[in-house]
Amino acid sequence: MPPTDTERRLCEATARGDWDGQVAAIAGEDLYLAVPQQGQDPLPVYDDPATGGKCIPVLTRGMLPAWQPQQFFDRVSVEDLAQDWPNDKWQLAVNPGTPCAAYLAASAAHRAAWMRIRGQVGVRPGGLLATHFAGPLHGPTAQGLACGAPLAVHHSVPWNELGTAFLDHATDAETLRAQWSVTDPASWQQRLDQLLGGEFVPRETEAALRARAGGRRPAGEAADAGSQGEEAAATSGEAASPEVPELVSRYEERFRTDGLLPADGTVVSLVALDHAHAVNLVRWGLSARLCDPPRAEQAVQRAGAQAREVYASWEEFAAGYALGRMLAFDNGWFGPQYAETVHIHRVLTQDPGSPWRCLPFA
Repeated sequence: MPPTDTERRLCEATARGDWDGQVAAIAGEDLYLAVPQQGQDPLPVYDDPATGGKCIPVLTRGMLPAWQPQQFFDRVSVEDLAQDWPNDKWQLAVNPGTPCAAYLAASAAHRAAWMRIRGQVGVRPGGLLATHFAGPLHGPTAQGLACGAPLAVHHSVPWNELGTAFLDHATDAETLRAQWSVTDPASWQQRLDQLLGGEFVPRETEAALRARAGGRRPAGEAADAGSQGEEAAATSGEAASPEVPELVSRYEERFRTDGLLPADGTVVSLVALDHAHAVNLVRWGLSARLCDPPRAEQAVQRAGAQAREVYASWEEFAAGYALGRMLAFDNGWFGPQYAETVHIHRVLTQDPGSPWRCLPFA
């Protein structure tokens, strides 16, 4: 079974002998070119027995090999390859030696056709749900990765992948440095612990939401009579509970109108935003080689467990993520960030293949 839709389209085009279809399958996608290791030729040209000639190999995302500490890939496009192709007689080998292989002639005329087809197909847009069918689809790791699905949809990368790259090694390392001040394993672990501790959401607003929700305890956990009485006493009077900010009420009202909350729904907590960022901090850290796969898997499972301590369903988690993102990036404007968040929410709550519909929350 092809690991992603890209490989499926490529295999189908190859099976019917459709050269333009092969190009169309990869024209708008990220392709990966192996970074040469020390002492290797900077250009990975090789003699391919399938073509009897020289080829430059690239991989589609779903065919990237398992994570290796010193194996990196540059992300390139058909446009990059067409513009910088070194020899008209060489061919482009896509996924060579695999069931999803395709070999494309690369003369000047062929490369012009690549660009024409890329112009027709367009670049893969953001906001798409993608699944890696060889990745985790069930169990605690999949549930944890599903908590990071909003950012995966934002970038149109598979939601359930813990592997060689999120986007690519250089980009992911720069994301960690520029956005999170993470440059080494120690700072990566520090940020991860802070995110899993919910330390980046506004403290007073979070306290108000929790108080309004009645001091929500983990889903499925029963309280004894004594603790129930203490909780009731702690949350019975308005004076004892922080007031929910007016901006939160505005967003919740709009969420009800736009289907992010039910008619009588409210947001339980904002920490879903931190949980989602924690999962993707793990994915970026794995790509940047600041952690290894066992540690990454453990951290992702921990993120899923933390989410289940706060929320009772994917619907609650989704609303918490949406509100957290709005307070952080939209601040009452209801602008492009709001529209993008609504789109991502609808993709993950309505697409039949979404983990938020296919996976149990608890």
